[in-house]
Amino acid sequence: MASKRKVKTFDDFKPAHVKAHIVPAKIKAGIVALTKNGWEYETDFLKSLGVSSIEGAKYRDGFLDFIVTVNGGKKRVYCGSKALAAKMTEALLS
Repeated sequence: MASKRKVKTFDDFKPAHVKAHIVPAKIKAGIVALTKNGWEYETDFLKSLGVSSIEGAKYRDGFLDFIVTVNGGKKRVYCGSKALAAKMTEALLS
């Protein structure tokens, strides 16, 4: 008796090959890993995820609620929660 093969679908293809799916999923997982009170500079954050700065920039707009701009816009920080990002932004403005 032959074993039944699992046929892969488009939903199996996307997480393996489509950057528009892979990169945001990595960033979401990275944000969760930061925990609600953690943060990391964007370059270190993306590097730890195996995401290039070019790819990160392409999908950054989807995560703006988790990002704080520092040093006059020269650096960005990824935060583990929207609340922390808001608190850090408020601190910069005071």
